[in-house]
Amino acid sequence: MRYRYLALLASSSLLISSTALAQEANVAQEAAPTSVADIMVTARKRTERLQDVPISVNVTSGEDLASQDIRNLEALSGAVPNLHIQATPGNNAIYIRGIGSSPGNLAFEQSVGLFVDGAYAGRGRQFAAPFLDVASVEVLRGAQGALFGKNTAAGAINITSNGPRSVREFATTVTGTVEGDNGFEVSQILSGPITDKFLARAALKYSDNEGWLKNITTGDGNPAREDMIGRIVLDYLVSDSLTFRLKLEGAKQDLTGQPMTSVAAGGSKGFTRQVSPGVPDFDNTESFNGVLTVNKDFANGITLTSITAYSAFEYDKNIDSDFTAGDLLRSTFQEEFSQISQELRLTSSADGPFTWIVGAYAHSNEIDMYQASRITMGPLNGASRRWFNQENTSFSLYGQGTYAFNDQWSVTAGLRQTWEEKTADQTRATSGVVPPTWVNTPLSGQRDESQLDPSLQLQYTHSRDVMFYASYAKGSKAGGFVGAQSTGGQNAFEFEGETSQSLELGTKLTLLDGQATLNIAAYTSKFEDLQVSGFNAATNAFITTNAASAKSQGVEVEGNWRVNSSVSISGSLAYNDATYDSYPTAPCIWKNGVPPAANCVEDIGGTTLPRAPKWSGAFNVNIDHPLQNGLRVLADATVRGRSGTYLEENYSPSSYQDSFGKVDLRLGLAAADDSWTLALIGRNLTNEWTASHSYGTPFIAGSQTYVVDPGRVVSIQLGLRY
Repeated sequence: MRYRYLALLASSSLLISSTALAQEANVAQEAAPTSVADIMVTARKRTERLQDVPISVNVTSGEDLASQDIRNLEALSGAVPNLHIQATPGNNAIYIRGIGSSPGNLAFEQSVGLFVDGAYAGRGRQFAAPFLDVASVEVLRGAQGALFGKNTAAGAINITSNGPRSVREFATTVTGTVEGDNGFEVSQILSGPITDKFLARAALKYSDNEGWLKNITTGDGNPAREDMIGRIVLDYLVSDSLTFRLKLEGAKQDLTGQPMTSVAAGGSKGFTRQVSPGVPDFDNTESFNGVLTVNKDFANGITLTSITAYSAFEYDKNIDSDFTAGDLLRSTFQEEFSQISQELRLTSSADGPFTWIVGAYAHSNEIDMYQASRITMGPLNGASRRWFNQENTSFSLYGQGTYAFNDQWSVTAGLRQTWEEKTADQTRATSGVVPPTWVNTPLSGQRDESQLDPSLQLQYTHSRDVMFYASYAKGSKAGGFVGAQSTGGQNAFEFEGETSQSLELGTKLTLLDGQATLNIAAYTSKFEDLQVSGFNAATNAFITTNAASAKSQGVEVEGNWRVNSSVSISGSLAYNDATYDSYPTAPCIWKNGVPPAANCVEDIGGTTLPRAPKWSGAFNVNIDHPLQNGLRVLADATVRGRSGTYLEENYSPSSYQDSFGKVDLRLGLAAADDSWTLALIGRNLTNEWTASHSYGTPFIAGSQTYVVDPGRVVSIQLGLRY
């Protein structure tokens, strides 16, 4: 109860202080309005102003991530409209504008490509470690096939880490969580020159948190998490025209318990869960990533960029997968993954009427996966064990050119040709008495495919403050195989690739003499052979198929207003209508509260896609005001929300997530020179209960399992810079 009063008091204080500061700024000359700072992005593989890029891009700075205690992509998704992160027992999945690759197939790559410091990550666990020393996160909406290429049919997320700087930097941040996810986090950054040509930056983070669900069986909090992550970035400045950057990063995550709870028919939702006593319940991951980036500038303004990347992880996970107090079903997941990639890119000078980028990309990875299920339920008492191996190679050539007819009109055309090959083998073994759908037949397959992904953008720049654009882009994602599944035969082992075609009209405006920006985008995207994986609770298996076609269309609006030198306001709102156009082989769905019959198939064309709310948005007020004693008062309030949506492919009423709104607040003091900062941070202060994923509890009719988002979390943060 005391935190409700704290939230009310803090919100009232923020409203009063923001009003007072705005009035003070209107009177005092020293608080005259200033311009919105230019936001720089690399959405087109060169550094540009956000307002000049003909793409719908949402950018979150590293400073905002740190100050709002946003530790991972799941937390970020709540503040970015049309972005949804689905956390599941196996892998996480990313959705943009309602489209993504549901994670039921553990061998899935994402329809939304994730790129970290230029390296592609198609597997959810490659970069599952919390945010550490991030410079920016760019969410690129819509197909990005021409430049980003690998599996970007629905969009891309581009994360850039901070690099070394010529000025020495030593920073420590300590965050202690006192409600909702009790624990602490410590991060340390050390950066600066070693010689005039050699610079280094080291970043370390350790966190230990108890979790936000109360496990009523053990009395502990779940998911209890211990994270350790370290990164070193080395810059070697050979000359003004040749530079090397090496990034090495290792992470270890140990998780006890899951953020999942099951609710029996007619039961109430809450921040509690129960498990079978004595059943191991953990998820441990170790990962390593290395990226070597070389830039060579030539006298004619052309830059050659080489990006060599290696990524690997292994994880071991055991869950009590009936999610009840009875020891009915256990699941084990183990995987080893490795990937190596090489990109070579030539970039022209930004001067002149014609600018261009050409490049080649090669990629190879291997998955070794083991999964086991143990069932002790009624007459059933047995196990299924599966071994899955997949090897994947990909090669592509791409190019993009922009021609400026004059100071106002320009056209950009891009093209990428991709060739991909996958081979997979799976062996299965059953023992004891198991469900008849659990089989032990071996499976194997090979796929060879190619895709041509073009893009075209027409841009009209009235002035530096007014820009309009129209764009077309095609995206693709290769087909593949279902990994480590207990059910299905050879005909269900393989699925086809998916393609998308997107049209977008947009404008980017700078208003009020530079005090404000307003960006608007209207879009429509058509998907063919959309890959879908839905859970069948009766067989405890995910069924992976290709939906015939789907469409996502809507409007996105984002704006920033620098009210005065102390107060900034930003907001975003998205309307999205994502539906299946045709899906004739879909498993039957719930209708009028009646569950579907077993083994039923129907066309669910016209149905709204799950995890695709019609409305999503966020509104933020930020205050950074100097006091007469040399200190600064800091305040940051965010209201974010979404309309209702289903979280399961069968549209069970129990999986419906009602519309919600959440309030985040940060209040703090800081030294004028940023040498120290002390802040109180509250996320989801109204303690809204929401879930990111839901499915029918295996073998228990009427019960529903949810992956629960954090409730109210209150933290105290101290930052020191030397």
